[in-house]
Amino acid sequence: MITLKFINNLFDILPFKDTMWELLCLCDKDFYPPLSTRENNPLGPTKYFEGLFTDKSNFILAFSKDKLVGFSIFYHNYYEDLIAQYTPCNYVKIACVHPEHRGQKIASRFNRFIEEQLPFELVLPFIVRRTWSSNFPQMRLLQNYGYTLFHMFENDRGDGISTVFFSKCIQPMEAIS
Repeated sequence: MITLKFINNLFDILPFKDTMWELLCLCDKDFYPPLSTRENNPLGPTKYFEGLFTDKSNFILAFSKDKLVGFSIFYHNYYEDLIAQYTPCNYVKIACVHPEHRGQKIASRFNRFIEEQLPFELVLPFIVRRTWSSNFPQMRLLQNYGYTLFHMFENDRGDGISTVFFSKCIQPMEAIS
């Protein structure tokens, strides 16, 4: 049975950080291009990993019994010019699931948690996430969950592979005031 744990601060995540690093290394080649090749670091994507831990970071951890088998990180109240029309938002930075635990809908549970179970003070009108254009299963999943493609950086990840941005409105704008 998979259980989720939500952590919204850098202190409480510390006991899990080493295992998160191990999971990220296991999932490295699931990303395009692989995270480690972006840094050209034989030790792995160390700069990327450390960059995940900011004051805006929130963590959802997945456990099978007492073993950490996946995590998702989102940045609360994230802003950058490119996504300005979809702010304020919770920006999903990464989801990573141990290969032996895939197919158990853990990533879907991460999504549902962000959409439906966040503490009230963290609920924002939009969720924004990005992936790459050849990641068809992820793109279909996002569209099936009501996300809308709103921007594409053509060929920035290689010939014919673009970075794509999706958003989802969680609550009507009238309700925000």
